[in-house]
Amino acid sequence: MSTPPHPPLRVERRGNAQFIVLDRPRARNALTSDVIERLHRAYAAGEDNATLCAHVILGANSGTFCAGGDVRAVREMVLKNERDAAVGFFSREFALNARLATLTKPSACVWNGSVMGGGAGLSCYAPVRVSTEKTVFAMPECAIGLWPDVGASWFLRRLCGGATGTWLALTGARVRGKACKALGLSTHHVTCESWDAVCEPMVRALTVGASAEDLAACAAAGETSADAAEDGCDEYATTARGKRAIEEVFGDESLSLSGITSEIARRRDAATDDVERRFFAESAESLAKACPTSLEVTLELMRRARGKSLEWSLATDNALISQFIFADDFKRGVDAVLITKVGVPPPEGWAPTRSPASFFSRL
Repeated sequence: MSTPPHPPLRVERRGNAQFIVLDRPRARNALTSDVIERLHRAYAAGEDNATLCAHVILGANSGTFCAGGDVRAVREMVLKNERDAAVGFFSREFALNARLATLTKPSACVWNGSVMGGGAGLSCYAPVRVSTEKTVFAMPECAIGLWPDVGASWFLRRLCGGATGTWLALTGARVRGKACKALGLSTHHVTCESWDAVCEPMVRALTVGASAEDLAACAAAGETSADAAEDGCDEYATTARGKRAIEEVFGDESLSLSGITSEIARRRDAATDDVERRFFAESAESLAKACPTSLEVTLELMRRARGKSLEWSLATDNALISQFIFADDFKRGVDAVLITKVGVPPPEGWAPTRSPASFFSRL
């Protein structure tokens, strides 16, 4: 008798709440076309079910919430010249992002592991976003020849401001644990143990008609002052000094990408302590390794997104995607990071840098 295939996600009713559990541990819960369609159906059904009061999404105890879209699969589509399938993967993902932003029932995400790229797109639209001691948040797309998509040019600015959002988008910096709340990425921070013991039972007890404030109260009940941020560059970014430095470097719209790079190097060399020096050294290293075209387009997009709507951001992502996934940089980046795992820059180098104007002139 054959064993039934392991489902990539589970939809469970717990009390009056719908829990969506991502469960692809070997693939770090990466989003495939199948998973995206299952998520569309799960949220649509939950919205239509009058006996459900809220949506909650989390990972299945794998140390990962969601590591993003399955770009390895997209790379294979590109190599096979399956252009419609490759573009369709992203268009359906962006449609899911739009759906998540317009849910009528309150929703929450629990980052019980790493959340990157498309994983942020699954969760940053929820009014209640819970980080844990296992959370590692990052938007690392520039390292594989893409740019932070899934509406990130809108939600990063909205959640943590233009300067911090631009720093995260360009460098792919990792933000850990409680630092997510300090930067505005998460709304609450609890330990995984507190979520299981305190918060989830309260969510299960919610009744039909519960509000986002009610869901937030469940998360707040598990918070304690003892939960500390990790010691790292994300900690520097949460300090008054770090926030000021990020604003001066990444928030100065008179600086070009090369100007930002030069200013980072200057501040690294002039740093007065190891924490500050490490922040700018890691930022410099990330920019030096990432795809130059991705960085240029990301910087331009983050600046253009100021004052724009989510609809604008997702429409722009849809318009940009085909210009990226069929380019050499995407194939080289995915191969270097996920196939051969030699890291970036790829051994053959990045393709010659293209001006961001050539991308946006087609929109």
